[in-house]
Parts: sequence; C-alpha cells; structure tokens
Amino acid sequence: MVDVAAGEPLPRAAAEALGDAESIRLLAELVAIAPTNLEDPLHDRYEKPNYRRAADRIVRAARDAGLATRLFDPIVDGPHVPELRGIPRPSVVVDLDAHQARTVLILAHYDVVPVPAEQLGRWRSPPHVLTYRSNGRLYGRGANDDLGSGVVASLLAMRRLADGPAPRANVRLVLCCDEETGGEGGIEQVKAHDERLPEDDPGRFLVGDVALIPDGSPHATASSSGLVFLDGSFDGPSSLRECLDYADRLIALHDRAKTWRSVYASPDWPQHGAPEPVITGRATLTKFDVGPVAVTPTGTQLLAAHAETDAANQIAQSVTLVVSGPGESVDALFAWLGSSVRLPFHVAPPTGTALTVPPAARAIQVVGESSHGGYPHRGANPVPETVRLLRGAMERGLLPATAPAPSTFSVDLRLIPEMTLESGRDTILAELRASLAAGLPNARAEAPLARARRGYCLSPDHPDARRLERLCRELFDAPGVFGEYGGTDASSLIGVRTPGGDPMPALVFGSMDRDAHIHEAEESADPGMIARVAKLIERFVREP
Repeated sequence: MVDVAAGEPLPRAAAEALGDAESIRLLAELVAIAPTNLEDPLHDRYEKPNYRRAADRIVRAARDAGLATRLFDPIVDGPHVPELRGIPRPSVVVDLDAHQARTVLILAHYDVVPVPAEQLGRWRSPPHVLTYRSNGRLYGRGANDDLGSGVVASLLAMRRLADGPAPRANVRLVLCCDEETGGEGGIEQVKAHDERLPEDDPGRFLVGDVALIPDGSPHATASSSGLVFLDGSFDGPSSLRECLDYADRLIALHDRAKTWRSVYASPDWPQHGAPEPVITGRATLTKFDVGPVAVTPTGTQLLAAHAETDAANQIAQSVTLVVSGPGESVDALFAWLGSSVRLPFHVAPPTGTALTVPPAARAIQVVGESSHGGYPHRGANPVPETVRLLRGAMERGLLPATAPAPSTFSVDLRLIPEMTLESGRDTILAELRASLAAGLPNARAEAPLARARRGYCLSPDHPDARRLERLCRELFDAPGVFGEYGGTDASSLIGVRTPGGDPMPALVFGSMDRDAHIHEAEESADPGMIARVAKLIERFVREP
C-alpha cells in the first residue's frame, strides 16, 4: 500500500496508467478533504462539512491549468432558500473558450457518500486516504464516484484540450455538490439560477449543445432512472408489531415497482445479476431504525435496531439488534435467530455499529452484503430478513409485541427512466398512505420533492448517443447503448435547451467498473480507466 496524500512516492505503474501524476495528487487531496454529503430529515441531520474546502481545491487546480474558473454558491449568490439551511453549497464552473460555435457541457459532482461506522472495519486502508495497492487500483471514498471518474478525469481532459491543437468545440465543466444523498443545493440551484435569467443571457451556466456526465459505468448510457427517497415514521412511539407491519408495507413496494419496465437495456444483464434484460423499477428499504428505548429491570426487550448506513441510497452490510433481559432469555432469542436466518444471510456478534450498547444489554447483527441502493441485485439487503426474524421472534414470545419504541424508515425508490415523478412518486405515495390509513393510522409517509430526481431518457439512436457508443466501444470494449440504474444529474437537464432551441441531450458514462464498489467499503478506481474517461472526453470534443 502507498499513501499518496502523505507524500509517499507514487508508484511508476500508477503514474503510467493515468499518464498524469498531478491528477493523482489532486485526487488524493480531494479524498482527504472528504466532501461528504449527509441528509437525514427524519433525524434532523444535514451534514456537509467540507464542501467549501473541496471547491476551493478544485478552483486552484483549474486556475493552475490556465482555465477560467468561478464559483456559484446559492447561499451567497441567490435568493434565500430556507431548505438550504444556510449551509454553503458551492458549485465550480470551469471554461475552455475555443471560440467555436459548438459547446460541450460536462456535468459531474464532487460530494461523496459518508462512511458509516459499520464500514470502517471492512476497509483495508483508511477510507479518506487515497491508497495505491499492488493490484494497480487506487482506494478511498470518492476515488471513483465521482472524484476520480468525474472531477479528475474532466479536469485532465480540459488541460489536454487547452494544451493541444485548438478543439472543435468550447468546453464548460460544471462540478456540483448535493448529488449523493439528497439536497437541492447543487445542480438544482444552478438550474434555478439560469431560469431567473433571459434565455440568451451570457450569465447562464448550463450552456451547451450536448452534456457529458462522467458519473457511471464504462458504457454509453442514454437514460437515467428517476430517484425518490421515501421516509416513514410514526406520530409517536409504536409497538414492535406496528413497526414490523409498516416495514412489511414498505418491503412490498418493490413488487409494485418492479412491474415498471423500461425500453432501455440493462448493462447488468445477464452477467451481473440484473433481474431483467431491461431497466425496471425498484424499491429498497435501506434505513431501518427502532429505539433507542431505556432498559427495563425485567423481561426481554428490543432496545434498538439499526441498519448500519448513514445514507438512504446505500444498502447496509448489517442490521444491529440490541436486546436486554435475563441471560437465558436472550440466549434463547439469539439461538433462535441463528437457527432461523436464511442464506445468504447470517447472524454474528457486532463488528461495528453506530449504536451504543448499554452495560446491561447485548447485541447481535444480521449480516448481508451491502451495495449501492440503485443496484440491489449486486448485494443482499439484510433489512427484510431482519424484519422477518423479528416477526418470528415476536410470534414465538421471544420478544414482546407491544413495547413502545420510536421507529423510522427510508426507502430508495427508483423509477424507470421514461416515468414521470407524478406517475411514479405520487402513485406509490398515495397507495402507501391509503394502506397506512386503513391499518396504521398513526403512521406517516413523506417523499420530499427536494430530494427526488426525475428520470431522463434520450433515444438510443440519437447521433450523440451513437457517437459516445463508438468511443466506449473503442476505449472500454463496451458496445451498445444502455439505460442506467443509479440515477444521476442527467434528469436535472430536463427543460434545458441548446442554443439552437432543442432539448439538451445528456449522456452518462464513466470509470465505475465492476470492482469499483461505489458507496461501499473498499471503493476503488483503476487509474487507467480514469485516463480513458479523460481520453473519451477529449476525443468527443476534438473529433467530428
């Protein structure tokens, strides 16, 4: 292992693979800055502590390369938006003016998902230290999504375009915050800024004839799933039975969502576990919290349950259960859990948890396999299995059904790219609320529009999509034009027009290969893949 940020010599193989040592240094500094983005409305957590430091470092890198650069922060440069809570949310705009009629817009983000406590023990190197390993990959949170694939690759491409022959198009790079776990202070505020100006005003930021979004897998992608974060809670403490009844309703949303079928092909079919050959809707119960409850002197009691994730778009590796009670009763409960859990899940002592375990209590974890919330087929979500186990324990008298406790939930709901928010979010929310009113009248469900993204779709036969497909085939050996599961900022460009008055086409691609483990422990990037993303951008701008 080599700690790149600590000034240790960069291995020649890594420098040669990326072809630019300065880009790896920049990536190391950004990973160390840790521009994490956490929005958790249910627990009133809005944590974005390092946005300004990351934006300032990006500005310095762009200006050192001789590129025109400016910052836009809606807190400073726009009207008051209460939902932004006064938290600085700067976006960086970088320009290469080649005095051409055509402009290529590049859209990426610099915020990264948080590292939950549970992940720490599964990183072989510190997550906020960019580390080079003997397998030729660079490890660290954001090394791929999107500091490597988006920020570093785009700046490298612009530097090379500026240093070489005059490109055939101008290039504008917009690097935003607030892409990952929610928030409307990034591309949404950039777009709102533009909408306050006349269509031909030179002060607009989202200007171009086509948008490239290096925030995906190494495939040409012409559509992006819509994303909704649905939050569930009760008016007050609820019984364990009520909590599990609500959880079951949320788990069942997937059966509704998976009936939505897109016309866009899935890049994960069939080799990588996708459930269908096309993009489908998905609903994943990611966040599941019960308690905490004070320890009582007698009886077995569930004090707390916690899916070990801080982000609603991340499937936890495990769910921690904290239990108090007589030793023999807790032993019986844990033994039953161990004998009843289904493969591929298992139960084990906690290896990392955000919960505090009181001295008089004990903890156990239901362990699965974590993954990006948009790709549940790549992991094994332990939350539904935990709900099933808790219900079984309750029905067998191993846990009380009526002990009151606070409980909250979050669902990562993915629409198909061509679906409107009205036909997806609004339909699911109305059906869920009707179900709750009939059986759990003290339960609540919210899906804030500020934390939702519309789907985006461009014809796979669009000339720019075919052009990108040719480059992906040549550089990544990835033929075809696909849809995208994850949900990106492509949908934010809906309604944005090119100078010629046409809808701006947006195309997604990137360095997030099958070994990237984005949002997960051991996130990594192949420096050679980052170099090829930069090369693709350069060729897209230079070539006809």
